[in-house]
Amino acid sequence: MELDEVVRRRRMVRRFEQRAVPAAVLDRLLDTGRRAPTAGFAQGVDFLVLDTPDDVAAFWRITRDPEFGWDLDEVAASGPPVIVLPIADHRRYLERYSEPDKIAFGLDQADAWPVKFWDVDAAMASMLVLLAAVDAGIGGWFFGISHGERALLDHLGVPEGLRPVGIIGLGYRATDEAPRGSGATRPRRPFAEQVHRGRW
Repeated sequence: MELDEVVRRRRMVRRFEQRAVPAAVLDRLLDTGRRAPTAGFAQGVDFLVLDTPDDVAAFWRITRDPEFGWDLDEVAASGPPVIVLPIADHRRYLERYSEPDKIAFGLDQADAWPVKFWDVDAAMASMLVLLAAVDAGIGGWFFGISHGERALLDHLGVPEGLRPVGIIGLGYRATDEAPRGSGATRPRRPFAEQVHRGRW
């Protein structure tokens, strides 16, 4: 598939078939994601993959908001069979920018970064995974969690201070899945309104 077609076909899929994504396909998507640019080639993005029914069920259980949570039976029936946490590791960036060829930039402390490039890089890696998924015929969903994040990370053994920039759900799109959410109900802004040349 041509890149232009991949980009135009990319959208968030929210209902999935409950069949496994072959390991070789999943590895290819993740390998594409890890090739995203990183500041100083720090390579500070890790992917934590949950691809067994027990691990995925634990994800939904731990992150379910007791007041506004999803129906656990519904996510078991139509949620993504693969959950990927793209985790930005700021420590790798601080270490890289402490090296002789980068120390002059003064970015060896986290608060010195006006833009936290570890989060930017993890987001770019996530987008590459989503685009690679389209190319492989896999549905992708990027979403956030608002409850239980630290409990989840502790459950998964993620070191203190590291966190995902979001969550990537992957799987084969359900046959009855249809576009929904804001992308299906709101028009795209016109090109001329969104692109500024020379000045705002």
